[in-house]
Amino acid sequence: MYWPTLPRCAQPSSSAVCSTAVRSVRTNWRFGLAGVDDVREESRYVGAEAIADYRRSREYFSVDGGWRLAERNERQLRLLAGYRYEAFGFQSLPDQPALDVLPDDRTLSYPWIGFDYRQNRFREMTNLTRLQRVEDVRDGFVWRTELGYSGTGLGATEDRVVLNMSFQDSLLATETNYASYGLEQSGTYRLDQDRVENLLGTLSLEYFHGGSVRWTGWYTSLAFTAARNLTADQQLLIGGENGLRGYPSEYQQGDRRVLWTLERRYFPDWHPFKLFRMGGVVFVDAGRAWFADGQSNGPDGGVLRDVGVGLRLASSRVEVQRMLHFDLAFPLDGDDSIDALQVLLRGRSRF
Repeated sequence: MYWPTLPRCAQPSSSAVCSTAVRSVRTNWRFGLAGVDDVREESRYVGAEAIADYRRSREYFSVDGGWRLAERNERQLRLLAGYRYEAFGFQSLPDQPALDVLPDDRTLSYPWIGFDYRQNRFREMTNLTRLQRVEDVRDGFVWRTELGYSGTGLGATEDRVVLNMSFQDSLLATETNYASYGLEQSGTYRLDQDRVENLLGTLSLEYFHGGSVRWTGWYTSLAFTAARNLTADQQLLIGGENGLRGYPSEYQQGDRRVLWTLERRYFPDWHPFKLFRMGGVVFVDAGRAWFADGQSNGPDGGVLRDVGVGLRLASSRVEVQRMLHFDLAFPLDGDDSIDALQVLLRGRSRF
């Protein structure tokens, strides 16, 4: 499997993003470079309502490399190292209510070192996460860990230890079935306050059935996320773009979140004008976000459910990494402020 060098730059109205990478599981080394300059207006949500808007600026730069140390029996170990700079600035907006706690400006500037240990075993499958395309699905594990030190001597606003980790492994991989689980963790430890900050951990499970030899398939996923000591600009939310398609974005918030999804997927062999592929889905979502200490998490603090249908469109002429998602979702819970029909139009890399 090979990922070629792809310089990419995008410049929306108030941001610019550039990245390039050289990656291959067969080469002895790899190199990556990325940068972001972004300014946008964000909202602070309480009880599903935006209580105030503020301006957030973000400057990000990263350079990293990897070197293959060992490879045996399809297992590969790489040493990773790099440097990251990430600066956040926050500013109140005129004619907006003052936030009780405006996020403090913060800058992280740190070298880091880590490792990537993976099992390079793959299986070809169709209609798994893409429409009518053959995919190389990993039939093994990937474990990546990064440890860094962000110090004031490097331009950071305070001294921190940075730790990021991810692990994913396949449980089952056959011609018509694929199951996997994963664990992700990110966050920092502030030495000046002797506490963790923006600590996030997610445990997830996924299962696919049927796509390789049939025009229909099943998909289900279950994910649990826990957070600790989030800064004022970071909120753990659920609804809309954050899961639970039948509810407005940010309908519930908390420091715990659980989300379950079940989908019946359709992959008709229909190729209109040889321009795009089309798929369909019928779905059920259920989930909740809440605070461990019992704080109010929204107008309806219980478990929320929705049902709906959707359409997927993927270009077959232009090599793009996203497909169009059009969903109609109907909430089964919630308060009277929710519309009986939620319409979502998004671009996603997966079905």
